[in-house]
Amino acid sequence: MIATNSIKWLLDDCCLYQQSSSGKLELNICELAGNLAYHAMMLEAHLTPKAGLVDCVSSGAHTDMDIHTFIASSDSLRPYMKKFVRAGYDMHELPAKSLLPGLRKVGIEAERMMFVATNNINTHKGMIFTLGLICGAVGWLYRKGLSFDAIHIRSVIMECCASLVSDDLRNSTKIPATAGERLYREHGMTGIRGEAAHGYPMIYIHGLPAYEEAIRKGHSEEQAMSQALLTIMAKNSDSNLVSRGGLEGLNYVQSLASDILSEGDSTRTGFEQAIWDLDQKLIEKNLSPGGSADLLAATWLLAQLNICSKM
Repeated sequence: MIATNSIKWLLDDCCLYQQSSSGKLELNICELAGNLAYHAMMLEAHLTPKAGLVDCVSSGAHTDMDIHTFIASSDSLRPYMKKFVRAGYDMHELPAKSLLPGLRKVGIEAERMMFVATNNINTHKGMIFTLGLICGAVGWLYRKGLSFDAIHIRSVIMECCASLVSDDLRNSTKIPATAGERLYREHGMTGIRGEAAHGYPMIYIHGLPAYEEAIRKGHSEEQAMSQALLTIMAKNSDSNLVSRGGLEGLNYVQSLASDILSEGDSTRTGFEQAIWDLDQKLIEKNLSPGGSADLLAATWLLAQLNICSKM
């Protein structure tokens, strides 16, 4: 798996360069961003411990999946992460607001292959959506000669998804087919659609600053990711938690995550044990912050793209 300090090695890898029509070597942006997205999925899955979530030693609050399920799912999605980048690249002549239909085509195919790889277990549906948007934005920006740093990516996603809530939720009259649609009607929660439409505030205001600050302080990548995940959990209106435990379950997890953060960062003695203890509490209540896990993977990916865009 790729660590933050090995991004330079990744960029120097010959497979990330291709010969242009003029004969010069140029960055293969599909390989770079697509592989980073794959590693984001793998790093999130392997981060241990994680409260209520699948990790290397526990299935968390899940009875139908384990780390091997997530590895199989991630492997099946690797080529589709590259296809998202290519789709954005090929749509460079379109305005950012018109990118979503083309990206959704790739997403539908990716979901189908995920379910094949996992025997119909939903491991990464939310992550496909979010990482797909990021990868598509990277391809679009790169082909237009613009920086593919996190700020530019956010602008593209906000334009691309500006009408997502009204189109998919607010103006929808169909019987709710997804948990997200049901939660919108019951609680007014816009879920991942609202996050995308507003440019992922949970990532940009909470997760990414927490991760990058931890890295600047010299914390390990695992410590930085743990810090970012708990920070997101303390703030995120995670629809997975509401689906399993109602608003009470959501408030419960946010409160406990905030309590752990108030005791100090991920380098303090006792932090890891606090996560193990929280894991047991969430398992007992059948609570899984899966939406926050998706945002953690996206946080890591954006942090690496920030580095790569400057090299």
